Amino acid sequence: MASKIENPLSMRFVFQEQRALYLQTKEDDKLVTMPKLEQGELETFHYLIRDSAREDYAITMCW
Repeated sequence: MASKIENPLSMRFVFQEQRALYLQTKEDDKLVTMPKLEQGELETFHYLIRDSAREDYAITMCW
């Protein structure tokens, strides 16, 4: 059985604000952090984005 510290929602009385904050924190933990980019890679991305906007073509960026 998990302790109350590990699972604060198992307590009998929890304020709605505390519950909402706890659930938001859990959702934030699921997010993927943006990778650290070197200056050259960042400049390449900027160039590709600017060029696609100027020439009106679609690009797909993922990491």
